Amino acid sequence: MTNDEARARAKAFDLRKADRAFLDDPYPMYSLLREHDPVHRDSGGSVFLTRYDDVAGVYRDKRFSSDKKIEFKPKFGDSPLYLHHTTSLVFNDPPLHTRVRKHLAPAFTPRALSVMEPRFEEMVDRMLDAALARGGMDIVTEYAAGLPVQIIGDMLGVPTSERGPLRDWSLAILGALEPAPSKDALDWG
Repeated sequence: MTNDEARARAKAFDLRKADRAFLDDPYPMYSLLREHDPVHRDSGGSVFLTRYDDVAGVYRDKRFSSDKKIEFKPKFGDSPLYLHHTTSLVFNDPPLHTRVRKHLAPAFTPRALSVMEPRFEEMVDRMLDAALARGGMDIVTEYAAGLPVQIIGDMLGVPTSERGPLRDWSLAILGALEPAPSKDALDWG
């Protein structure tokens, strides 16, 4: 591919229209973006920063914000998703971000996590033992998705018997953040 072709391909990239090749292996496109269009804006207005220095600069610049009230209003209206996503830690700036983080931070200190570590190891051992007994495991569904549900369930004190719907609920809420969520995803979330 020539330099001009690579530049054109990077400029044309649109996450909303990503093909199977990108989904299977996004790294070649990330490389093209980093080299030829490091501050890339797609058709939906999203901006992709692909260089560390650019990301670090935006992170430190007070002109940029995590607050999404204006951006999310047309997408979510007055739905519960709007309230959730505009009051969560991820989409807020200080002082709300600081106030919420202050309450969560003690659960994630090295000391607190070291106390929980044996329990997490026990969960992993149990999952792997069950997989061995069955002769296999779906690594994404049972491990990559299942383990966080168990860990978060433990941290929040959710009884094991009531954790079944947690993964689907989180997918419903987070699925609404996709670049182009379906109407069903918005309704369910």
